[in-house]
Amino acid sequence: MEKPCIEYISACAWCEVFGDLVQVLEKEYEGRVNVKIYRAGKDFDYIKKYGATTKSMLIINEKKAITKLTKPAVRQAFEEALKLWYPNWEVLFSASFNPRGQC
Repeated sequence: MEKPCIEYISACAWCEVFGDLVQVLEKEYEGRVNVKIYRAGKDFDYIKKYGATTKSMLIINEKKAITKLTKPAVRQAFEEALKLWYPNWEVLFSASFNPRGQC
């Protein structure tokens, strides 16, 4: 099974604030979520997948798009991506979880 995926399309300079947050969360969720950031005018790969867009958006697992971007919405998108792939993700990725019962 592939890891959950978050894609961020930045269509304007103001929305780079959210791009920076996505980069911070990428490091926080490193190894658990694949992250790809597209910048309009520089990257064109997203056009084949999602079409041309004039609005910045966050796409969860290539299925759900979030266009009303806020900092809490971006954070929630990462959690939602994990929940869709790993229903018990909080247990699986908690620091205290140890499947073998060893320290």
